[in-house]
Amino acid sequence: MNQVPTMLPHIDEADGVLDELQAWFLARAEAERWVYTSVLRQLVNRMYRDRDYLDRRKREGRHTAYDYAVDRDLKALAWAIRAIVRYTPTEEKSRPEPPKPPRKPSRRLSATERAKTAGRPSWNGQPKRDWAGPDLPPRGARRTTTAQVETAHRPEARR
Repeated sequence: MNQVPTMLPHIDEADGVLDELQAWFLARAEAERWVYTSVLRQLVNRMYRDRDYLDRRKREGRHTAYDYAVDRDLKALAWAIRAIVRYTPTEEKSRPEPPKPPRKPSRRLSATERAKTAGRPSWNGQPKRDWAGPDLPPRGARRTTTAQVETAHRPEARR
């Protein structure tokens, strides 16, 4: 699905849209019909993936500022998951996930291809079939700062 979302939501902190980057990805999620259960599953999977990443880095004795950022992201993600579960209305939680598209038939390797890949694992660094990489918004998206978010939360800032 390498296409730009047709309708970006307006930046509106009261409505939960903080900046252009979030609006871009939110439009993508809505176009793909994400619902509560699929969002929650994806967030929890991300939490486990990042935990495993940090565990592997710790075992290897490697530690960078990125690891510190991932650790803080995990804490924020755990907090956000709790808020989503607590405050999402029941009717939103009960919306069913759209049906998954049918799986493409697996492509069997020819004898030559099998011989070429003998003894090598299937996760050979090749990109996922039929996926050209993430769809990213244009680089010009403005980053929302903490001060802007805090200002938006003050009652006198909303007048």
